[in-house]
Amino acid sequence: MIKETLKVTGMHCPKCTARVEKTVGAIDGVESVAADFEADKVELAYDGQPSTLAAVKAAIAAEDFVVED
Repeated sequence: MIKETLKVTGMHCPKCTARVEKTVGAIDGVESVAADFEADKVELAYDGQPSTLAAVKAAIAAEDFVVED
């Protein structure tokens, strides 16, 4: 498993973090996800596949949040 921290902006409350965690947690290859709206970050443990990371970023963007590089 690969652990990564993504900078994600646009989350403003616990409901935002719950949306991100639910959406990202449903992606195949994701072992765990923890979003923190106060720190603008999403901590992720996943299978290390580039396609999984791309799917995670796309899922976060689909929830109207911004993943910064």
